Amino acid sequence: MRQTERSCAVAVVLFGLAIPAAAEPALPAATALRETSCRSCHGENGDSPTAMTPRLNGQNAAYLRARLQSFRYPLKESPRGVHNMGLPAGKLNNGVILALAQFYAAQPPFSVNLGKSEVGAGIYQKGTSDVPACQTCHGNNAEGKGLIPRLAGQHKEYLQTQLQAFSMGARIAAPMTRHVWFMTPEQAKAVATFLGN
Repeated sequence: MRQTERSCAVAVVLFGLAIPAAAEPALPAATALRETSCRSCHGENGDSPTAMTPRLNGQNAAYLRARLQSFRYPLKESPRGVHNMGLPAGKLNNGVILALAQFYAAQPPFSVNLGKSEVGAGIYQKGTSDVPACQTCHGNNAEGKGLIPRLAGQHKEYLQTQLQAFSMGARIAAPMTRHVWFMTPEQAKAVATFLGN
């Protein structure tokens, strides 16, 4: 193994070990927060029973971490998101955020059978003249990866609202804001119906 490869391998191992270690001191605080504040809206283990509150169970840890940090910058988030999450997320330190993200990512994701809307399936898989195919980033089964969120099994009402927020510039995140700029409310509903429950 060359020196560069050895250095990269060591860095990857150390980085992998550092993530749980960084979250470890914050675990008691994160657990207490989950069992009181988070649970009251997002449900047991992140499986929200409310259509407009996102499911967190099985979501990608990197995405959850980035999203919680994003609430510190309210200009990027939708008014509803800022109203509900701006204040609580603003009080979290990075260790607690990491511990929360890792916990919810480790929970079994909500199962879903894709395919309840042919129009939505077409947009998701092939896109339109103005909207690129969603599966290019979110995966064939809408499982997401890393900073790209899992969409499969999310509440369809929540997904539809988020797509509309992106299309109106009420929520800003590259490249989504640009990708759904021309998406109509009918298309947003069809995609959300295809993906969600």
